[in-house]
Amino acid sequence: MTFARIAGTVVADRRAEALGSSRCLLVEECDESGAGRGAFLVAVDLVGANRGELVLLAQGSSCRWHSACEDRPVDTVILAIVETVDVSGSVRYSAAD
Repeated sequence: MTFARIAGTVVADRRAEALGSSRCLLVEECDESGAGRGAFLVAVDLVGANRGELVLLAQGSSCRWHSACEDRPVDTVILAIVETVDVSGSVRYSAAD
């Protein structure tokens, strides 16, 4: 899994039927503290994430392990909204801050 921050939404009214009504978000890959790396991806949102939140992504064939993505052309999904990242007893990220 990879850390990313929600940067915005992606609207595509005309798209393959296989995508259904999936919500697509623009995410920026981040480090464990939430600092952006300048690399952006489009991800299918499975958890209702909002702009600015730090999330966990799954990519590649791992995406199809979730029933919402089974047999769909999805390469990146948002699986969780991060609350805290603790590294060896030091909090690197907290959503409460």
